[in-house]
Amino acid sequence: MDKAKLREGIQKYSMIIVLVLVTLFFTWGTQGKILFPQNITNLISQNAYVYVLATGMLLCILTGGNIDLSVGSVVCFVGAVGGVFMEKMGMPMPIAVILMLLLGAVIGAWQAVWIAYVHVPPFITTLSGMFVFRGLSNVVWVVRHFQSRIRHSLFCLVVVPTATYRISWEAVKE
Repeated sequence: MDKAKLREGIQKYSMIIVLVLVTLFFTWGTQGKILFPQNITNLISQNAYVYVLATGMLLCILTGGNIDLSVGSVVCFVGAVGGVFMEKMGMPMPIAVILMLLLGAVIGAWQAVWIAYVHVPPFITTLSGMFVFRGLSNVVWVVRHFQSRIRHSLFCLVVVPTATYRISWEAVKE
């Protein structure tokens, strides 16, 4: 076998080779217990949300070559809002989940407007979205625990995102 073909094969299949090596290492480290069917089931079920997020990220990368940096923060924010819906407002879980999905779609559409129509680069838009929604999730959790700060949180829910995106837009224009 030619060295060039071997090098090309290693480059082409490097991720699979590393996956096999990591699996072999953990199989050796756990005396084979990691490959028990219950462990495989647990790994898949406990990481299902990561698979869903990875599928969405794959679509972003395949369609435009961009990476959405705000995915984790948006999930955190929407989860915090959903927790408030169910815990503080007593909303039934199916309705809360539907509202959470709608909120996530609205957030995605809002960021898409900045990218598609205002022409803010996707990296800047999603980076600022990451910071905005990470901060807003903290605001939602503070409101959940301290109801007296609702006015402050409403200010943060409306003014802070708008100001952040406005500042990002001004930085891009210069």
